[in-house]
Amino acid sequence: MKKIIIKKPYFLFIAMTLVGCQSNPNKPPHEEPTYDEVLDIETMAMGWTQLQQNTLNNLREKNFGQAHVNIKQMMTFAGKDSEKWEYIRMALVSMPSDLALELIDQALDKPFIKQSLAEQFAFTRVLTQLKAEDKALEVLNQVIKEDKTPEFVYWRARLYLLMEQEDLAEKDYKWLLKQEPKNTDYLSQYVTLLNFLGRNDEAMSLLQDNEEDVDLLFRQIILLIQKDQENLAVKKLGHLKVLAKDVELTADQKLEIGELAFWLKDYDYSMALLQEVKSGEHINKAKLLMANVLVEQGQYDRASVMYHQVQNGPEEHAITAYQLEIELYRKQGDMQAAMATANSGLRMFKNDTDLLYSRAMLHGALDDIHALEKDLQKILQSDPQNPDAMNALGYTWADNDINLDQAYDYIKQAHEQKPNDKAILDSVGWIYYKKGDLDKAEKYLRLAIENNTRDAESYHHLIEVLEKQGNNSEAGKLKARVKELFPEM
Repeated sequence: MKKIIIKKPYFLFIAMTLVGCQSNPNKPPHEEPTYDEVLDIETMAMGWTQLQQNTLNNLREKNFGQAHVNIKQMMTFAGKDSEKWEYIRMALVSMPSDLALELIDQALDKPFIKQSLAEQFAFTRVLTQLKAEDKALEVLNQVIKEDKTPEFVYWRARLYLLMEQEDLAEKDYKWLLKQEPKNTDYLSQYVTLLNFLGRNDEAMSLLQDNEEDVDLLFRQIILLIQKDQENLAVKKLGHLKVLAKDVELTADQKLEIGELAFWLKDYDYSMALLQEVKSGEHINKAKLLMANVLVEQGQYDRASVMYHQVQNGPEEHAITAYQLEIELYRKQGDMQAAMATANSGLRMFKNDTDLLYSRAMLHGALDDIHALEKDLQKILQSDPQNPDAMNALGYTWADNDINLDQAYDYIKQAHEQKPNDKAILDSVGWIYYKKGDLDKAEKYLRLAIENNTRDAESYHHLIEVLEKQGNNSEAGKLKARVKELFPEM
């Protein structure tokens, strides 16, 4: 549709200029009005609604220079109206950072903003969204110095986490919990921090004292799974199901608990919760999880239908749906269908790194090393530091006794990026084995099997290393452990 431009009549500008001159009797009669004075006059004549529309249009069209002028006009117009300032903040988030930060500095200098801690606090949120954490913290500390409220301190704690200042974040969370010991948000965030710091016993102690809250009990079960205490996790899930009956769960809670129930193999409860998710922004996630439940129940055709439905949706979910359908066919041993799905996905989302990786793994399963290399190297061309591609390519070379030096370099780079990744730890151990360093091979393979009950390959690699060392007794014990953990093998 052709854009319609409405031109102002010439006499309007003259009239505004005259009004501007009359409004300042001390100004010499022949002095021209300043740019800011003309801008203020135009602003008042234009009106707030028109300013909003102009700002929105310029932001949509990425006319950021003109949007900058519009927002400056809006700041003049806003006065002491908090709703108008909130609209300004929404507009600032859509601006390039350098332009937005300049306007925020001007806004923070306005008398109304300087006199309102709530308004200053609101700008710290905008600064955080613009990734100007240092400036956000500076403003926020000034606000807290004036009034140390839980709302302000809670935001600062989260800001400290973004800035990787965990010690200061912990100090704020402890203060918050002194004010409100049973506040679910504070407890949940503090538990997340403790978990990140590896202080899982402290996290578990906090959670065990608050088992009557759905979210906190959910977090406790996740921690139990991480600690490989699945039997206790299943027991706690039973308690969670009872609690959830008396609570109106949000769509996010249904998704989270539904996925948790899936991992703990309570498929009926998982499906019942996920089927209740109807909202547009959550429905594709729910369908993906329901399809996974159907796969575990052996209902492959129904699962495939759901994957196809999601493949027609937004890209962020569609790519995952392609990957899951590929794994479905691999699970059935139908490599031809798996490859056809991968190719179909790559036609739709050309050179997507996740789909290229999935297809590379199919090539590996079919012993087509050349095709595997081609897909992984295509990933590395666009993303040279992709740890999964480097690890997969390095491991493949090591396993086939080719390019061992380059394989070592790739695997070590991947390990530097993801030092706790079990698959990469297995690769580190395996490349050391291939290079003849059995002690380091054993060290990393033991790390790979630690708390790992889902991947048998690392156990087999360690058994091979132990046998090579002549430690047949330890190797025998590990073989028995593998039979216990993976009875289907």
